[in-house]
Amino acid sequence: MQVSDDNHDTRSPTILIVDDNAVLRLMLAHEISQAGFKVREAATADEAETVLETGATVDLIVTDIEMPGHHDGLALAMHVRSHYPNTPVIVVSGQVPQTRAASVADAFFSKPYDVGSLIARVAALLGQHPRAAT
Repeated sequence: MQVSDDNHDTRSPTILIVDDNAVLRLMLAHEISQAGFKVREAATADEAETVLETGATVDLIVTDIEMPGHHDGLALAMHVRSHYPNTPVIVVSGQVPQTRAASVADAFFSKPYDVGSLIARVAALLGQHPRAAT
């Protein structure tokens, strides 16, 4: 159970993690939740678009680029830019250079990335302070 701070909104921001690698997705989901954020997960960009279309609360998206399905992470980021322009997007990739993501991402992390640095960027984009892992 999360303890609220009188100086902050009691609702924790929700992060949507999109990655077809279940191990990486689960690890990042665990670390982000330990930092005090709520987490939703999707294995593909298509799944992520479905989550967004249901009206589910998503405050920020972390997406891999290369995934199976009709769309990749860059297409998802472009979709978010056009339909949810106030939702920040962080793109991660082990294969695609940062220059391909620069126009649609608020941040880019090359795999393997430092999870603490990624969480700090999530928090900064949301104007939050991550909670220390316990």
